[in-house]
Amino acid sequence: MKRRVLACTLLVALIISSGVASALELLDPRLLDTENEFGDSVGQYGGTLAYAAGTSGPKTFNPHQAEETSSTDVTDHIFEGLVVLHRDTGLVLPKLAREYEISADGTEILFHLRRGVSWHDGEEFTADDVIFTFDVVYDPDVGSNSRSGLLIDGKPMEYEKVDKYTVRFILPRPHAPIMLSIGTPIVPEHLLGDAYREGRYGEMWGLETDLSAIVGTGAWRISAYRTDQELVLVRNDNYYEFDYAGNQLPYLNRIIFRYYASADTYTLAFFNGEFDYYSIPANLYPEFVDGEALSHWTIREAGVDPGTSFLVFNQNPGFLPEPKLSWFTDINFRQALAHAVDKETILDAAMNGKGYIQHSPISRRNAFYFKDNLKTYAYDLDEAHRKLEAAGYVLGADGVRRDLRGNPIEFDLFTNPGVPVRQVMGELFQEDLAALGIKVNFELLGFDVITEKMTSTFEWDAIVLGLTGTFDPNGASNVWLSSGNLHMWHPLQKSPQTAWEAQIDEVWRAAQEAMDPNIRREYYDQFQDIVAEQLPLFYTVTSQNNVAVRNHLRNATPDLIGGSIGSAWNFIWVDR
Repeated sequence: MKRRVLACTLLVALIISSGVASALELLDPRLLDTENEFGDSVGQYGGTLAYAAGTSGPKTFNPHQAEETSSTDVTDHIFEGLVVLHRDTGLVLPKLAREYEISADGTEILFHLRRGVSWHDGEEFTADDVIFTFDVVYDPDVGSNSRSGLLIDGKPMEYEKVDKYTVRFILPRPHAPIMLSIGTPIVPEHLLGDAYREGRYGEMWGLETDLSAIVGTGAWRISAYRTDQELVLVRNDNYYEFDYAGNQLPYLNRIIFRYYASADTYTLAFFNGEFDYYSIPANLYPEFVDGEALSHWTIREAGVDPGTSFLVFNQNPGFLPEPKLSWFTDINFRQALAHAVDKETILDAAMNGKGYIQHSPISRRNAFYFKDNLKTYAYDLDEAHRKLEAAGYVLGADGVRRDLRGNPIEFDLFTNPGVPVRQVMGELFQEDLAALGIKVNFELLGFDVITEKMTSTFEWDAIVLGLTGTFDPNGASNVWLSSGNLHMWHPLQKSPQTAWEAQIDEVWRAAQEAMDPNIRREYYDQFQDIVAEQLPLFYTVTSQNNVAVRNHLRNATPDLIGGSIGSAWNFIWVDR
């Protein structure tokens, strides 16, 4: 028996009316309503949208040579994959595939491709392009960033062309996260095939390439590029998607990427009207609030930022000396100190209150997998004191807290400069632990130095750090599996050091094999409970994404996955 997912004829930017739905459910177009998402169901043709794209432009136009977001921010609008993530729920929907079927045992995926899709040069998109793309991605000599996410236990999937519009993938074992990677950009065999077979793929579509030769299936084509200054995308007049009224998308004629020397420069440029929307840094939010009433833009909430900030203790027995190793590996010590993390003050001082308290290792923006009713540790220094005393960490008459062997408790805490939330966290933690009789030597170090300590020398006590986050929990496998290179408190373990780490390994791999999202959620609930109990990381806060949008833009609703309106470009129109 196979379970089928049917594609609606609309862009994935449209929302499922009742929120989260299983990725394996039938997607009925009647459940999708542009009025709910955008307010204006039908747009007007023409106009330009300008966008601040960072401090430097792309390094390549080849999606499988791109290693930095400055490149993928461009190529993601030129090339498309078999599937795409829904912009608000993060669930997997068909894209260049019109539907897909997953076998009952989860080891086979059959993709039925859209018919009538053309490359920008007019050639038809077919199964040959899909097969060619996966040949490219799996070739280690190409070095595609997509490759690692498409390996299962280090093995590639098998894949074959069934017919001109059908492709079959065979998995070594069930692996639900594969659906998040299988949407890798499809590239044209008729333009790149010969170069690949001749070993020249890495030379293709660099910055010196004639822009008209860079061909995708997406709604946008590259028209012009001035290095690190401006890049122009123009409408693909033969794009295959339409709005409800039967109008071909996109509405806009052009998208302009503008590059600025620094964040301060493009903040000023937005105030001067040089581009149309801006993701507001939390520390600048008051400025935007003050200017909103007299401006021609509106602040719109864009959901929870996927990134996290946390404090982590070193628990690596090969590198951390005693008595610190005994302290940091003691769950009672960690649970006691968790009561000394003043998350409310961190949120107010570092983010102007525009954010959320974070307890879970899974971002709250992923409402499907995020578990809200976890064990928590309220900020309470009296409770921290009681738990330390009960665990044998006694406060002496001299105001110094010592362990059972009489060792005074003192350790170093590092973070990198330039990230207010981390510095505030470190300063508050240092102050509160001093009140508990524990000396914390808080120091700012360069990010490269901290990275070397965490991944190479392993010579550190505690660090305040952050991760950018991934929407699906499995994207953090290298953090949570005991063998992971970012299993920060003790990386690259040959076998789990503790029973609870072994339990996470077991639950995590079971979640990978559960093709049914509802079953995966049960496993991730167990994972979050283990983390809340064991506290390998002390989570602090995460910010709220806010976007300032020019009032002449219509349908410019930020998505809840990336916090940007970039995923809605095909639907945006300009009120001129």
